[in-house]
Amino acid sequence: MAGDQMRNVGKFYDDKHFPRGFNRSGVFTVGEASILESYGKTMRGIHDGLLKPETPEEEQFFAEITGQQEISSDFAKCWVKYLKQTSTKTRSYTLCNSPRKSSASSFDDDSDDGGSDDDMDF
Repeated sequence: MAGDQMRNVGKFYDDKHFPRGFNRSGVFTVGEASILESYGKTMRGIHDGLLKPETPEEEQFFAEITGQQEISSDFAKCWVKYLKQTSTKTRSYTLCNSPRKSSASSFDDDSDDGGSDDDMDF
């Protein structure tokens, strides 16, 4: 895990994208989830320009996410993975068909008895 030299300004949660938390999302490892929860607010602040890097790890993180350095720290790897998961749309496929207008009219043709209701009990 990363050398815990980044500021911890509070727990970071993203209920919009990960309503069950980072640990239960199935996307992040336990270590990555821990980094996001502990240092996510700091990483977001540095990424958005609201916080200035104060420690060497924060300066390295800033250089990595801005492309000045190759991504090597656990902080930057985790943040890039988080950004990728939250910024790309995922397609979900289902096994259900949505009814179409043309298939709705086929239900009218299912009757073979010519419209007679004599065999139905009411």
